Amino acid sequence: MLVELLREGKVVRFTARGSSMWPAVRDGARVEVVPCDGRSLEVGALGAFEGERGIVVHRVVAVTDAGLRFRGDARSTDDGVVPWARVLGRAAVCEAAPWRLRAPSWRHAVWTVRAVRSWLRRRVGRT
Repeated sequence: MLVELLREGKVVRFTARGSSMWPAVRDGARVEVVPCDGRSLEVGALGAFEGERGIVVHRVVAVTDAGLRFRGDARSTDDGVVPWARVLGRAAVCEAAPWRLRAPSWRHAVWTVRAVRSWLRRRVGRT
């Protein structure tokens, strides 16, 4: 539905989900996408495109004759060349998600205790 609204030239806002753009766009941030011609997006701009599972907001890393190359800030690989027809517009964070501190899970706590215990055993064994 949002893709159709963007194709009609309407500005849309939605809540971003995922961590591929962390820290620029945190999970839970409100994002606004303004429809525009993909050729107006320059390298470094946040852009939105139609992905396999909906709207994707990533940074433009290259402009080619066939389309734009996007990549999430927290990713090591890009999304490949996105054809001009799938580029939806320019994106911006309009309301940042609050920073949250989460308590580690019990599995993480057990792993940490084991790692520290192993480190201490090696350390004591050297002296």
